[in-house]
Amino acid sequence: MAAETGKRLECADLGAQYMITKGGDGELSCASAADGEADQLGKRYQDEATGIMVLCTKAGSSRIHCDGRPMAMLEARKLPSSD
Repeated sequence: MAAETGKRLECADLGAQYMITKGGDGELSCASAADGEADQLGKRYQDEATGIMVLCTKAGSSRIHCDGRPMAMLEARKLPSSD
């Protein structure tokens, strides 16, 4: 099943919610996270293999996975200085 841009994913049993910001061909799922490793509110996560990107809109005790692989948190982009 393809992940479609704009769709929402809810992990009801773990309390997290996500919005797909860049779709692709992959299956999204949630898994329970170890202490201190849960996805963070407002952070973006991406799967390198498929290019799927999601935004965490409600934090919970879960980690987002794509095709069984945990998705990596994207680093904030550095803006050029305005000297």
